Amino acid sequence: MTFLRLTHCHMQKLLVGVITLFIFGCASTTPDGDVNDPIESVNRSIYDFNEGFDRTILKPVAKGYQKLPGPVQTGTHNFFSNLNDVIVVVNDVLQLKVEQFSSDALRLSVNTVFGILGLIDMGTPMGLPKHEESFADTLGYWGVGSGPYVVLPILGPSSVRDAPSLIVDFLVHPASQVSPTSAVVGLASVQAVDTRSELLKTTELRDQLALDPYIFTRESYYQWRQNRVYDGEPPRVIIEDFEE
Repeated sequence: MTFLRLTHCHMQKLLVGVITLFIFGCASTTPDGDVNDPIESVNRSIYDFNEGFDRTILKPVAKGYQKLPGPVQTGTHNFFSNLNDVIVVVNDVLQLKVEQFSSDALRLSVNTVFGILGLIDMGTPMGLPKHEESFADTLGYWGVGSGPYVVLPILGPSSVRDAPSLIVDFLVHPASQVSPTSAVVGLASVQAVDTRSELLKTTELRDQLALDPYIFTRESYYQWRQNRVYDGEPPRVIIEDFEE
């Protein structure tokens, strides 16, 4: 459950890097050289709760979801990806990414209109790739530090900067305009199951190879967020400091 908010493609790439760091005994450090996790005992308790929720509820449901026909899973994933593009477009504007905004806005329009509310991904074959942006990425883009690491109940890994940003993202998300509240909860639940189903193999690999899954998750989250903030090209100084 604690990997729920990390996308499948990013996690596959990060697994290799983080496992390597564990081998050399460096996975417990951040770019500052110290773990920025002042409430680790509390975070571990919440982490354990999330893992228990995942084992008993979310993971079994996700495995059942994978038994649905492929087109159903693909359409569901595309639908939620298209809703997320609204957040992406807004944060493109906030980060002054004019070219990416043009691409993402066109992708959102094409998929919504011609892709039947996003059920069919028409944008990617047209050369309009999927991007990932959030308000936390925007804050990081403009130099706001992540602050101490925190683990949120159900939602998983986050930080003092990133956690409040989730509220902004929700207010921008189309689901925030849906009523009643039960419908919003229903949409969020389906999306959570869809995301979890994509991470089944990833988390199984984590559980097999990580000496301490909590630290593994924490460092993976840090790297994932840095990758997002710097669009996959973090400054060399950050990489060197992390390796040291």
